[in-house]
Amino acid sequence: MKIDNIKINPQWSRSKEEIWNERFSGLEGVSPGRTPFFHLSRPAFYYSLAAFIFVAVLFSSMAFLNTRVEVVPKGMHRMITLPDGSRVTLNADTKLTYKPAWWYVSRSVTLQGEAFFEVKPGKKFDVHSASAMVRVLGTSFNVFDRSGIYRTTCITGKVQVNSNGQTAILEPGMQASVSKGSMATNNLADASQIICWTEHEFVFLSTPLNQVIEEIERQYNIDILVPENMDYSYTGNFSKLEDPEQVLEIVGKPFGIKFKIK
Repeated sequence: MKIDNIKINPQWSRSKEEIWNERFSGLEGVSPGRTPFFHLSRPAFYYSLAAFIFVAVLFSSMAFLNTRVEVVPKGMHRMITLPDGSRVTLNADTKLTYKPAWWYVSRSVTLQGEAFFEVKPGKKFDVHSASAMVRVLGTSFNVFDRSGIYRTTCITGKVQVNSNGQTAILEPGMQASVSKGSMATNNLADASQIICWTEHEFVFLSTPLNQVIEEIERQYNIDILVPENMDYSYTGNFSKLEDPEQVLEIVGKPFGIKFKIK
């Protein structure tokens, strides 16, 4: 059989253009010989964009709301490491809060009590408390904020303290204090004494006796019976002894006062 003598007649009489128009006439922007490109309609695009934005906002909100709370009870100290490697030593009866998932957006903590900060260099680092706000880049400093008494002491680097529209820049050895809405600064003879508590040492410089007793109560988690007349100031330093009775004897002896534990 000779192949040349075979003829095949097609079963259709329409051209490829006619077939194309019949099958794909509903698609815009598509011509014969080109692959159809399917795209989202305008409403679908906006719905997708809105969904993406919603998810992004949701995750950001969750990161912002996720708060870590560190609470140190009376009679204890605790050191914590923040997400960037900065370290904070918390004194007894102290609370610190921060947002771990939000940390690299804003290095910020809130403090109630007393803490010693050793901040890694980087963008601004803020410490908020009831009386003031401290801002640093990389430095070490101590913040005390209890019962309306506020003090920030710069150990290394520089510290900026803001309170009630007042601002002070502290260099090593300087301290800012806030009392009744007014801020004052002074130079300390030995600023390192301010952080002796981190080594379980008591150091008091002309400190009202009632504040001395309050600190002893915090460090030992005890309640102390005190006389009505406590109008004294105490100066002295000593280590934290095992027996709080011995500490009370050291403090009360210069004033002829015998303190008792409840």
